[in-house]
Amino acid sequence: MEQPPKRRRATGAYILFLLVTFTLMTVPVFTFADRVEPLVFGLPFNLFWIVLVELAAFVVILGFYVYEHGRGGSA
Repeated sequence: MEQPPKRRRATGAYILFLLVTFTLMTVPVFTFADRVEPLVFGLPFNLFWIVLVELAAFVVILGFYVYEHGRGGSA
């Protein structure tokens, strides 16, 4: 009888990622980015910081998905 393939888990890394993302968006670290100048791509720096963290979060979550579920192709 064949065993189903084991799923890979990234739970510890995902929890660490959530903590880092939360820390980047809260007061201790966000005060570093809480200023209007300099303008980056026409955005105030604090808005650029928020967009940058959200885009990085999207890429990392996409990476976790690919790691755990593979590319979805048939073998």
